[in-house]
Amino acid sequence: MSEMERTFQESNKKNRIEWDKLKFDTQLIRAGEDPYPETSHSIRTPIYASKSYTYSSLNEMMRNHYHYSRGQNPTVYALDYKLATLHKGESAISVASGMAAVHLTCSSVLQQRVERIRPNKIKKMFLESKSEEIPNVIIHKSQYVDTYRLLTKLYPQMGFECKIVNLCDLSEVKRNINENTKFIFLESPSNPSIDLIDIEACANLIHEVNGKCIVDNTFASPALQCPLELGADLVVESLTKYINGHGDCLGGAIIGSKKDIQNIQLFWYEMQGTVMSPFNAWLILRGIKTLNLRMARHSSNAMKVAQFLEKHPRVVNVAYPGLKSHPGHQIAKKQMKDFSGMIGFELETVEASNKFIELLKLIKVGVSLGDLTSLIEYTSIMTGLELALWERKAMNISNTHFRFSVGLEDPEDLIKDLDQALKQL
Repeated sequence: MSEMERTFQESNKKNRIEWDKLKFDTQLIRAGEDPYPETSHSIRTPIYASKSYTYSSLNEMMRNHYHYSRGQNPTVYALDYKLATLHKGESAISVASGMAAVHLTCSSVLQQRVERIRPNKIKKMFLESKSEEIPNVIIHKSQYVDTYRLLTKLYPQMGFECKIVNLCDLSEVKRNINENTKFIFLESPSNPSIDLIDIEACANLIHEVNGKCIVDNTFASPALQCPLELGADLVVESLTKYINGHGDCLGGAIIGSKKDIQNIQLFWYEMQGTVMSPFNAWLILRGIKTLNLRMARHSSNAMKVAQFLEKHPRVVNVAYPGLKSHPGHQIAKKQMKDFSGMIGFELETVEASNKFIELLKLIKVGVSLGDLTSLIEYTSIMTGLELALWERKAMNISNTHFRFSVGLEDPEDLIKDLDQALKQL
């Protein structure tokens, strides 16, 4: 490490100590940006739209931190420091999308620093001929579709077994963990079934075999849940959703220990090129400042909407963590500060479901979530279309299931729109 790099890291370490003293709302505004590592005295972090950084000499270049934007960029770096602070992690790295974060995280755990292993030892990582020794990973039975496809379709071709388990049942989790289990990957609340999973309990179980607990925290965000404090080793976030909050860019993040993040950045991130653009980083830095305010409103709106749906005679199986009827309500109270803006519910028939989604006026039909605007999707068609029927059943995605991302409109207007549509069924 050069003297300049050492000075750079020491300066950031001092800044982090000061940021950690601040309350969450203040961290949203200041962490990573005040003081900014490469300050131009601007009140907002600049967009460094540069592919590379030039210096007057080789010695000067070697003394500086930024060389090429596939590896480091000052705008993205500010976002990384903010996310690490908010999640109470040692380090963070921002990437191109939420799925990029999932893939890089899982790859790094399964094949840590493969380039350092001699060729004759690599074969030990792919033990197809000895089924009892094949490395395995564990995921929940109801999982975000693209994560499910990545771990069940692609990774087995690389020599890893994926076990689909009901992570809500800790006895089932314990039965499926063995010495070859590399990680548990979980979402809580889960997508799209809104299951609540005990993060601390799952982390304790996987740590018994020296595996890692990876948590997708997208539905909660660091405003409502801090998985690292609950024992998780690595956290992934789709910054596209609640953290940005404005529906105008893509992004993902990985947060964890300095060692784990360095491994991801120095090998997986730079090699695979899943780089976040400086402009997207700037948009997310802008959007994240109101995260706590937005999550409080998302949560309060969703509670009112969920209570309305739960009482409506045409609606069945409402799933919202804030409802006492939710089987994971106590877990949600234990590990979440509030219950977020995501609701799952079903209607009685397919015919009613097809008609209902056409009758909505204010609520928009669309994929994704976490926007200011309320978005609803007909899950089996819009998210689960590429899954086999048996896979949708296993994930509890019925033919009448809806996933509703409750936005920041007045809740009375949202309820009025739902009510008028339901009355016409």
